[in-house]
Amino acid sequence: MVGDVDSNQGLTTQLELANHYNVQALILTGDFEYSNGNKVLSDLQSHGFTKENTDIVVGNHDSEPDVKTWLNEKEPFGQVSFAFAADRLALFNIDANTRFDCSSPQFEDLKSQIESSQALYKFVVIHQPFVTVKSHHPDNGQFNCYDPVFRAGGIDGVLQAHNHNYQRFNINGLMYGVFGTGTHDTGSSMYPLDSNTWEGNNCLKCITGKNGITIIDLHFDNKNPKDFIGWFIGMNREVLDAFESFF
Repeated sequence: MVGDVDSNQGLTTQLELANHYNVQALILTGDFEYSNGNKVLSDLQSHGFTKENTDIVVGNHDSEPDVKTWLNEKEPFGQVSFAFAADRLALFNIDANTRFDCSSPQFEDLKSQIESSQALYKFVVIHQPFVTVKSHHPDNGQFNCYDPVFRAGGIDGVLQAHNHNYQRFNINGLMYGVFGTGTHDTGSSMYPLDSNTWEGNNCLKCITGKNGITIIDLHFDNKNPKDFIGWFIGMNREVLDAFESFF
């Protein structure tokens, strides 16, 4: 997964990384239309990432109709699944560009979908983060609304972006991560980390100034215990962070 990408050579390098590590599903955590969204989508497809194995959540620099077209005219929020994963993986997209508070229709739909899903692994995907250290953008203010739903529904991780850096948290046993490491910004242009906590929760790994992709390896054939491992991989294939689920 990666967010805040752009139509440049950096994106091509990141997609080549995904191919090198045999990534089966790409999760684009928002903001791909800074300059040329069509070129970004073309680059994805030329590297084997099509509508059949790529999820895109709408970011604040994206066009909602374009995301809906990619999602086969579905709403830009709700459950996404891939045929190759059968009932083993479900993604739940949240569109934070529109109303998504506890009294919104979007919240009610997502809550129902999360609760009824029987997928082995379940991840939430949103652009504007529920959890982030102090940086360029604040949190979205809806953590207390959604976090209980995530826990009750067996969500395994919350995949976010918006701040152009990398952050990983363990919030009472649930992984929250910011994966805004696309190459719209690079090096010192990436967003600062002005703290190392969110609401008293320490950031387990916070990195800025480094682009790359984050890969999660789901153990589909090992249901007991259910777990996963992951890596933040830099542009030169260096491992910048390694982690595992909190089970």
